[in-house]
Amino acid sequence: MTRVLIRGGFVVSMDPRIGTASCADILCDGTRIVAVGSALEVADAEVIDAAGMIVMPGFVDTHRHVWQGAMRAVTADWSLLNYLGGIRMSAAACYGPDEMYAAQYQGALEAIDAGVTTVADYCHNVLSADHAYEAIRGLADAGIRAVWAYGFNGPPGASGLTQAGRVALARQLAARHFPGRDARLTLGLAPEEMPLWRSTQEALEQFRLACELDARVFWHCNCANSAGERPREALRLQQLGALDERTVLVHMNYTVPEEWQLVAASGAAVACTPETEMQMGMGLPVTIVAREHGLRPTFGIDIVSNNSADLFTALRLALQGARSQMNQPHDGEFYDGVPIRCDEALAWGTIDGARALGLEREVGSLTPGKQADIVLLETNSIRLVGWDRTNPAATIIQQASVADVDTVLVAGRVVKRAGRLVADERHACALLRAAAERIAARVGERGGFYVSPEETVQLMQSSLSG
Repeated sequence: MTRVLIRGGFVVSMDPRIGTASCADILCDGTRIVAVGSALEVADAEVIDAAGMIVMPGFVDTHRHVWQGAMRAVTADWSLLNYLGGIRMSAAACYGPDEMYAAQYQGALEAIDAGVTTVADYCHNVLSADHAYEAIRGLADAGIRAVWAYGFNGPPGASGLTQAGRVALARQLAARHFPGRDARLTLGLAPEEMPLWRSTQEALEQFRLACELDARVFWHCNCANSAGERPREALRLQQLGALDERTVLVHMNYTVPEEWQLVAASGAAVACTPETEMQMGMGLPVTIVAREHGLRPTFGIDIVSNNSADLFTALRLALQGARSQMNQPHDGEFYDGVPIRCDEALAWGTIDGARALGLEREVGSLTPGKQADIVLLETNSIRLVGWDRTNPAATIIQQASVADVDTVLVAGRVVKRAGRLVADERHACALLRAAAERIAARVGERGGFYVSPEETVQLMQSSLSG
């Protein structure tokens, strides 16, 4: 792989030892950053002119279900109950391996297009070995960096995989497709959610498998109450000895104070998804309470059957939502400053996200020795012209958008250049369009995407028995 020199950009490194630097250069050799400085003397390197651009680490999305892109916006007017019935318990069964590949390939490219270079892909629709192979292949072909979280979930009756079969398949996938922690694709595990546990013993086997495979655990936790009671799922996990520093707890909206203390002590991470949580009845993101317990909140897009791939928007929404909550004690009176600054929000989407995924030594900042996962934002546009160079994080969080993502590198390879993906975008769109049409037709044969609350309960009970 050739060397790449990014010349003359405004570098926002997210490394406190480097800080920000105007008119700076970044040298990449192979997959890694080897130098950050001014007027670097380099021969035999591809030069990317970054004049007038902000150069930043790629975003790290800590929770996304990439496979759902073939059902775009289907859930936009749904609650969490509607989503569980319509997608998880029903429409998911309409995916074959070909649809998994199309959705994973298109979805990973969509993430790259938006400046997301690393994604935690919570893949909870592995209905067969071929579904798994094609999901992984889609990510690999797109060129994104990902922690692919192998799910133990699935709609009732749609998979022939038993618990033993899923465990064996996970081991096989780990050996064949995930060579190590420094690879572009690494393995995670997504154990079944507690309300769908068939037995504690079976659930513990899933968590212990993650330890055996040295895989990060991603787990939907405390998303909803039950009969007016807090679920206390994090507490249960701790009691079972399954809560540790490899765990990423997702959502956490109905977590009690005792649990927050246990989570903080364990070293686990928290992933929030503002758009889904605010729409579907889970409540506001847990940004504030996580911070109060010394945790660094991180953020993801979540279900692309509902939300766009735009992490700029998710971070902005999270920041402004937290500010609004923290400003309430002022009761309308004037006050000085804001309780959370934009540079903290930028950390949520970069170095803090990397830390949550156990990848802080590889990505999340523009540090020599780390992977060359880099995003260039064009500021010479009608959208960003005149930006404040004394506070670049403010421009990134409050002003920038997907339209400003000019160039993206993953592992030193240019995957977006001059505002266009390097991959064959038309091919990706054609694959996804055809997959979406096939899925919609199959769902139509089942009665449509919407599933009534009564049928949803029946399907969940069937899942428990099956």
